Amino acid sequence: MKRLTKVQILKMHSLLIEETGGSDGIRDEGLLDSALNTPF
Repeated sequence: MKRLTKVQILKMHSLLIEETGGSDGIRDEGLLDSALNTPF
């Protein structure tokens, strides 16, 4: 199974915001870190 890095996820998020509109950035970076470090 492949896992995305934090950088890849943030880049995808920015690209989606660019295409669909909205505010760029994330509200809770700690929550993203927690989700990325949760074992599968």
